[in-house]
Amino acid sequence: MPSYLEFEVSLREITPRIWRRFLLRPPVTFHQLHEAIQAAGPWGNYHLWQFSEPGRPYRAIAGLPDDEFGEETPDAKRVKVASYFQRPGDRCLYRYDFGDDWEHDVVFVRSQDLPEVFRRRLLAGERAFPPEDCGSIPGYYECLAALGQRRPRKGESRPDSEELAERRTWLGDWNPDFVLEEARRAFDR
Repeated sequence: MPSYLEFEVSLREITPRIWRRFLLRPPVTFHQLHEAIQAAGPWGNYHLWQFSEPGRPYRAIAGLPDDEFGEETPDAKRVKVASYFQRPGDRCLYRYDFGDDWEHDVVFVRSQDLPEVFRRRLLAGERAFPPEDCGSIPGYYECLAALGQRRPRKGESRPDSEELAERRTWLGDWNPDFVLEEARRAFDR
């Protein structure tokens, strides 16, 4: 029977929680884990990204090598996930879009054997990932406010009606809800 690695990925500092759980068939690299996170979101894969140790966001485990910054980042296409994730509960930080700086907790849930053969499978999740380039967490909350799904909390700025209308137009057909079956069709193909 084929073996699979189960991961749960959740965005940090957003409530209600935005998360995905999926299976990957080993051997898998950090680049393939990145692609799975992008597809599960879905994000558009437009920005830089990196995996790092929890609590040490600038200590790279794997990512895109870039000599321009003078730091050695191990090439995610060469680093195997199994070199880092060894026991259930092992975790790392996934940073995507260094401008909006989306931080995700990536947790290795378990290994499991299944009779079916597939490359990856989306199991569960809640809420849509924020739209690309929305302006980080405050921008995400403004997107929700523009759609009438969130009122500003105490201490947060309150966008005026013109700003909300512009944000609604910018959002196009983005929907903060997550439909597992739709996402699964795109992820599992």
